[in-house]
Amino acid sequence: MKHFRLTRILAAMLAAMTLLPALAACTGDGASTDTTAAQGNAADTTAFPTETTTPTHDAEGYLLDTLPADLNFGGETVGILYWEDVEHPEFEVESVTGDIVNDAIYKRNETVQDRLGVKFEWYKSKGNSSNGKIYVQTVQNSYNAGEKIHDIYAAYSRTMGLVAQNGYCYNLNDVDYLDFEMPWWPQRMLETALVGDKLFFVSGDISTNMLHMMYGIYYNKDMIVDYQMTDPTEYVLKGTWTIDKMIEMTTGLYQDLNGDGKADPEDRYGLTTLEYHNEAFHTGADLHLVVKDADKVLALDPEYGGERAINLISKVGSWMQTDDVLKGASSTYLKSFENGTCLFTVNRARTAEKNLRDVTFTYGIVPVPKYDEQQENYVTVMGNPFTLYGIARDCETPDTAGAVIEAMGSAGHRMTTPAVFETNMKVKYSENDVTAQMYDLVREGVDFELGRIFGAAPNYTCTEYIQDAMWDNKPWASMSKTVIKVAGKRLENLVEQLTTVD
Repeated sequence: MKHFRLTRILAAMLAAMTLLPALAACTGDGASTDTTAAQGNAADTTAFPTETTTPTHDAEGYLLDTLPADLNFGGETVGILYWEDVEHPEFEVESVTGDIVNDAIYKRNETVQDRLGVKFEWYKSKGNSSNGKIYVQTVQNSYNAGEKIHDIYAAYSRTMGLVAQNGYCYNLNDVDYLDFEMPWWPQRMLETALVGDKLFFVSGDISTNMLHMMYGIYYNKDMIVDYQMTDPTEYVLKGTWTIDKMIEMTTGLYQDLNGDGKADPEDRYGLTTLEYHNEAFHTGADLHLVVKDADKVLALDPEYGGERAINLISKVGSWMQTDDVLKGASSTYLKSFENGTCLFTVNRARTAEKNLRDVTFTYGIVPVPKYDEQQENYVTVMGNPFTLYGIARDCETPDTAGAVIEAMGSAGHRMTTPAVFETNMKVKYSENDVTAQMYDLVREGVDFELGRIFGAAPNYTCTEYIQDAMWDNKPWASMSKTVIKVAGKRLENLVEQLTTVD
């Protein structure tokens, strides 16, 4: 990646600078007498102390973590409870198989265990969107029995929300060794994941599924050329990639290619999408479901029913009703993009590996568009099937668990993340620096929307309403008033549970 090459250059410059004193000593000034030379020869036998510096980057140019070099826990066992119905490999890997991602996960696990002097003990439980209660019950049963076998939880995002709500997560702000300034933790994580002064879970390069589940906009580069459009990456780099620009580029593209008189996946479109993908536009507009109130505790975002949200939902809702947008079923909606007859699709990063391996056209990816040009950054919503990591409330050695989480994030940054990009997002390595920048922007903008993470909490949700309003172009100005009363009260109950945890 571009910034990796830069760090290598900086490392080379620093290495060269350390050689300058030695080079100066060898060259002299050319004016020495024989006597001086003789004295110099005698001085050659004198040993001078050399200045040593701790390297900040590894041989590949990746930033090193700040864990103490001599940190060793003497063979301590660290129990990790993970969700076994995860969609992409991430946790327990028994051997090297030749698969680049599998082998990177294996290497990460072995590296962390050897480095810290720990041994992973893997425990598994179902825990995806349909089985979250099973995972929580596994946690509860172990806690009530006093087993203390789970030190680290690795769970489906909404399931981890349930674990935290029920009081089984340790406050990560009370744990040593975690350094959230490092690049393996997304920049917006602390801004969006705190509940009061407590941090119950984290994610980043530690989770291969976080990389797979980042939302972006895939686009057909061949259609861009054929219709003489500006490549959207140019707008992105100028900061002018907005929802208005994306809608403008799709307008008028529909054509009944098969001549059957009806809209179907065989026709040409500007965009193809599903209802639940629409929230990417809401988060991309830097709108939130919940925010921190004056006491830094969660509250429904005051802008939830505000002018910005009303304008965005109305704009996207109107767009969804045009012929230029294919609102398909989950089994068919991507066919038009796969066939090369659709300009855009909003989807998760894993789409490249799952659906676009055999396409006959060239495609690219850009971040989800901003609300307007005044918005500072591009913001990325996460698909729900990614992993959040936390420490068990009854963990007897939370600092050990903290060191493991930090080391796994660091090792993931240099091992599993490049592997996932090479296999799932080959365009990053086969195209150019601009494409690489697009992936970097998508990853840097990852937002941990607590309204989604806690969306599985009993009787609480405020995310599906927005998807529904966009999909059917419902009047958000009036609809949101009812939603705010219901969701706001439910959120108050959730906050009470979270803040009364000992």
